[in-house]
Amino acid sequence: SIAWAGPLVGRFFADLGADVVRVEHRGSRGASLTPGGLPLRAPEGWRWGELPAPTFRGGIFPDADPGERPWNRNGPFNKFQRNKRSLCLDLKHERGREVFRKLLAEADVLLDNYRPRALDRLGFDFEAVKAINPRIVRLSMSGYGSTGPYRDRGSWGPILEAHSGLAATTGYVGGGPIKQGAAFPDGIGGLTGTFALLDALRERDRTGEAVYVNLSQLESYVSIGGEFVIAASATGEPPARRGNRSAAFAPQGVYPCRGEDAWVAITVQSDAAWDALVGLVGSAALADSDLRSRSERHDQHDAIDAAIAVWTSARDAQEAAALLQEAGIAAGPVLSNLEMVADPHLRARGMIVPIDHPDAGRREFPGFPIRLSETPVERFAGAPMLGQHNEAVLRDLLGYSGDEYTALLAEGVIADSPTP
Repeated sequence: SIAWAGPLVGRFFADLGADVVRVEHRGSRGASLTPGGLPLRAPEGWRWGELPAPTFRGGIFPDADPGERPWNRNGPFNKFQRNKRSLCLDLKHERGREVFRKLLAEADVLLDNYRPRALDRLGFDFEAVKAINPRIVRLSMSGYGSTGPYRDRGSWGPILEAHSGLAATTGYVGGGPIKQGAAFPDGIGGLTGTFALLDALRERDRTGEAVYVNLSQLESYVSIGGEFVIAASATGEPPARRGNRSAAFAPQGVYPCRGEDAWVAITVQSDAAWDALVGLVGSAALADSDLRSRSERHDQHDAIDAAIAVWTSARDAQEAAALLQEAGIAAGPVLSNLEMVADPHLRARGMIVPIDHPDAGRREFPGFPIRLSETPVERFAGAPMLGQHNEAVLRDLLGYSGDEYTALLAEGVIADSPTP
């Protein structure tokens, strides 16, 4: 599996104690290598996310240092691959496919998020896999699913977001669509894949037979936009773009606070919350009795926003959010990634965890987002180095002898570095 969606499913299962073996080609971590002589490092002064991006190919490395083995130090890769084992195997080699068939015979699940034809071409379509292991669960979670006219299309998160119809709703009045800040279809696809796999395993255990899960990341994302599907059938009109505002609540927005690039998000969800806001802000502009109706507040949103901004601009974001919450108004500071990682609430709940890695050192990552009273998730092993578990998987799990293992290594069927 690649990118975010498939690896996230594997990470959830690995966090919960499953033995997850990542089968990867020696070039699978190529996003953190140096192709064509391009530098691994970004130019001094450039910040991640700034455009235009410089001409380089790299990952997010600890201390901005790719090190001698950058394929083991890429931050996003290490975030999604923790608690897993790595088998670096060439599936284009017949002996590599032989190893893979033996691994499938021992497995409960085969998961991938490539286009459907990728494993089919290697001889591992569902019928072939089921013949190897009649009790296996096969989770295929490609961008568009394994059936339908677009089954073989490639996809990335922003492409699926655009296709889902949700991107068309994101933006400001009179402007074009604006993509989300991250590839959220991947995350939603990963969550959908996780509960789909749990259900498929229960079905397999009930029937004793193999199960094929045909999951479309596009459809996973469409499923969270139900109101837009309903609006299409009910009104026949596309929804208007509304920026930070809401069709259901007024006012709603993100307002400037004291300090550089400091903001607080506010949603007034009821007339009672509106009364509380008027009392807290103390602006004569908000005291008009006509503004007690939501429709009037929608009509006067610009003037209301201006009055709220005067109040928020005199306070820092945390202070403003705390005062609003105390008054019964939904509000929260807009945190940067640095502020989020340091947030005392997330720290208190153990959501930010330190993880040790042989090549990357001790770094902080998101923890497991579910708290289980009897079986808490407490083990966080660093992501595997490329091919780190070749010998353990082949010899201990699959029963290969020392000579057989050495021969596979000599033939390049297995590896522990991107280059021969």
